[in-house]
Amino acid sequence: MKNMNISVSIIIPALNEAGNVENAISNITQALEKRNITDFEILIIDDGSTDGTDKIIDNLGIKNNRVRVFHNHTPKGLGYNFRMGVNTASKDYVGWFPGDNQITSESMNNIFEQIGKTDIIIPYVDNPRQRQVYRLILSYTYTAIFNIIFGLRLKYFNGPCFFKRNLLKTVSMTTDSPAYMAEIIVQLLKRTAISYMEVPFHNQKREYGKSSVLKWKNVYLIGKTIANLIYRIYVK
Repeated sequence: MKNMNISVSIIIPALNEAGNVENAISNITQALEKRNITDFEILIIDDGSTDGTDKIIDNLGIKNNRVRVFHNHTPKGLGYNFRMGVNTASKDYVGWFPGDNQITSESMNNIFEQIGKTDIIIPYVDNPRQRQVYRLILSYTYTAIFNIIFGLRLKYFNGPCFFKRNLLKTVSMTTDSPAYMAEIIVQLLKRTAISYMEVPFHNQKREYGKSSVLKWKNVYLIGKTIANLIYRIYVK
């Protein structure tokens, strides 16, 4: 199947991913080529890295004119980086992949295969037991809270989603926390004319570094995001 008329902007947030980001970009590029998506741009955002990630992605930008590089002097958070990418993106569809290269090439290919078929592509983890038990419990709880409060039945809210760019221009993106993707999804799915598709994806182990998402500050910001969404959806 050829996706010759599809254009895609891919946002890659990277915080201290010196050992991962180059392979992540390579895998993304190969998956795009496999789906015959030739009109694309990759927006790499260095979120205040201190391990040499900045130099690696600068070099990637020099080698490939489809790679655009941005730098934050200090860490701003996933939501901030995605919002920056959306404001810079120029293609019809906008989505993201993490710079840690934890999503398999086959999963990327499956996600790209759905571009153009629906308004939103919402991936979900298909091999959750690869994670530690406490991460599983937190993930299930997080998903259940959003589903119950907002009357949804999604399998996952934090995956590498892709959206029609014009839809992203119609929602409020206020949080810098890991709840940024849920904030967008809830607003869009509470409308009646939005189509979406859930797509499974596989995680693989990190080759370098470790995740730093689980912080008390993020717990507070996620709670604040939920409260703001309740006001927007049910009150305002």
